[in-house]
Amino acid sequence: MRLFQKRFFHLSLVLTLTLPAFSVSAVPFAVDGDLKDWINQPQGQATDWQPYKTNVFYSIEDQYKDFLNPGYGGQDYDAEAMYVAIDSGNLYITVVSGVDSSVIDWPPGDIAIDFGNDDTFEYGVVTYSDEDNSKGGIGSAGDFYEVSEWNYGIWEDDPNTGYSKNAHPTNIKSGEKKGEVPYSLNKAKWDGSQISKLGAYPTNSDDSHQHYVFETAIPLNLFDPNLLGQKFTVHWTMACANDWIEVDPVTVPEPPVTLLMGIGLAGMAMRKGLKRRQPDK
Repeated sequence: MRLFQKRFFHLSLVLTLTLPAFSVSAVPFAVDGDLKDWINQPQGQATDWQPYKTNVFYSIEDQYKDFLNPGYGGQDYDAEAMYVAIDSGNLYITVVSGVDSSVIDWPPGDIAIDFGNDDTFEYGVVTYSDEDNSKGGIGSAGDFYEVSEWNYGIWEDDPNTGYSKNAHPTNIKSGEKKGEVPYSLNKAKWDGSQISKLGAYPTNSDDSHQHYVFETAIPLNLFDPNLLGQKFTVHWTMACANDWIEVDPVTVPEPPVTLLMGIGLAGMAMRKGLKRRQPDK
């Protein structure tokens, strides 16, 4: 059974881009592997994972057993948490996992973004530089692609569990590079110091039981503007897809009252301007 928790969200990129003056205050997140931007100081409790900012959308799936669903591997392959936030300029994504780039057999997968929730995953951020294409991926860490084809893990569709292979892309197989984005892969820190305890399950001192943080900030102008009004999913897994995590928009909440007021005022101003410019009869 997956230990899964998520907050519903609708990231309305169109409103964010077109009405920045009426949007919620900007969300500053440094791309540096420091979780202080997202969570309070960890105390070795399950509640450590909870974000303290109300405008953060998240999923928590911290485990400690060997079986992760659909695969195995324990902490070394555990996808533990994902945090997503947005401001008028960027989409911020942070993934916490037991996987890091030293796991050569099955390195970290790329961050995948699916507009329309149809498993097409139009965009991706490279997390692992696979320069020789030995794992089937392309690009260098921090490259942002409009993706034409994905690689997938070792697990096939399973009607008994509902697992769908196409819903869990691993790394980018082909596509068009749209740019380079801020990206960081580091051992988890909090306020500059390495974290010794995070969540309810203890970690060991060796590297295989540490927490690693993948962070990126994607400028919104890199996305196709025709997709920006759609709901979407942010997804991550490792190259084998033994475990996975995502934040997805299940419902569309009503916009804040202040935003509605701003839209109304903008509409009134536009109507007045049009009336002034009408020619005399």
